[in-house]
Amino acid sequence: MTMKTLLMLCLLATFLLLQTAHAEAAVYASMQKQQSSQSVTLDMQNMTCAMCKFTIKKALQGVEGLEEANVDYDTKTAKVTFNPQKTSVVALIKATTDAGYPATVHQTKQ
Repeated sequence: MTMKTLLMLCLLATFLLLQTAHAEAAVYASMQKQQSSQSVTLDMQNMTCAMCKFTIKKALQGVEGLEEANVDYDTKTAKVTFNPQKTSVVALIKATTDAGYPATVHQTKQ
């Protein structure tokens, strides 16, 4: 085996090891995010038009720890994902209430 071939094999092995390490790190980060995230659906009051969802979303985005907020005018709900170490459902509801849209935690029908 020539020195050039040996060097190419070493570089390829290093590349593959780095790719594997990067993939494992991405999976670990994803798992950490899932473990540190909580989701809740809020029933929104006072939504009178489709534009209300933008005001509600902006109010929620002002809460530290918010990760994602999807507001739906048709169902009058907000599906919210947040970091429970940084905020709470109470803080999210306070933010929407302060913006003029009181909320309650959505109860699933059994």
